[in-house]
Amino acid sequence: MTETPMDGTPPRNGRDARDWFAPPAEQPSDITYSGPLPPPLPTAPPSIPIPGTLKPPTDLRVWPPLEPEEPEGEDRSTQPFPALRTNRQPPPGALAPAPPSAEPPAEPLRVPPAEVPADEPTAPKRRTGLLVGGTVLSVVLAVGAPTVFGYQAYKYGRPDDIVQTVQPGQAGVWQHVSWRATVEKIKDPTGKPERSDRQWLKIVITRTALDAEGAIRHGAPAEVKFTDRGGRTWQVELVNDETPPDVKDNKIGTPYRLEMMGVVPPPVADEVEVALRPSTYRDVPDQSAEDFVKDAFTSTESLDHVLRFRR
Repeated sequence: MTETPMDGTPPRNGRDARDWFAPPAEQPSDITYSGPLPPPLPTAPPSIPIPGTLKPPTDLRVWPPLEPEEPEGEDRSTQPFPALRTNRQPPPGALAPAPPSAEPPAEPLRVPPAEVPADEPTAPKRRTGLLVGGTVLSVVLAVGAPTVFGYQAYKYGRPDDIVQTVQPGQAGVWQHVSWRATVEKIKDPTGKPERSDRQWLKIVITRTALDAEGAIRHGAPAEVKFTDRGGRTWQVELVNDETPPDVKDNKIGTPYRLEMMGVVPPPVADEVEVALRPSTYRDVPDQSAEDFVKDAFTSTESLDHVLRFRR
């Protein structure tokens, strides 16, 4: 069945009557070309000339227009800008001589040569030395100034310790509190086998308030450690503190025990001493928070006192 074309024209009748997409009758069904191939198209000559004699330019000058007196053999190729011809003369005013001047021409200023000192070759060395010295000084100031400032701030907040020596078996008194300390050897409290490179020591410290001021100073010591005559130190740990936590239960004249333990090398176990730094904490009964903060900021007492117990 045939269909009417889209333009509305009915199908043709006769020998040309065929389907809309069918080829005409004179066209063979096999349209594959099997004849000879056409000759190849000629290739264009290369755009870059072969090395040899260059051809003269073929373009002609179009501006400015040629003048009648110009010879025929003159180069008439175009130029980006017209070249100046040598036969042109400057304007008449430019060729007029300058009027004579009454004053003679001034002589050129002559600068006398600078005198070079005898030690001029050493000037670059001196300049280099000054630059190197200035650089070193800048580095020293940049690195040393913060260090000095930090050390001064540290010394202000932590001044040199005032060591109070306490003889064996005696008590050291500081800020209305009496302190005693004893040291004894013990076995490893962890139950592990004994080692030849360490020795466990036990410290027993007793504190006794001498009056009401000493009773309110019942805080734990700020620091306790072992030290030898060479200045070496070993830390200790608090094991037990019998001091009443409430200041009202801290009785005057009653000793309270503090037990601590530490490890030191066996060669110094018999000679290490106890360094105790008392605390500056004061627990005033029924004191308001405002008064507590005020006393903390106005107090001049510092943690610079150390009790050193001899053995």
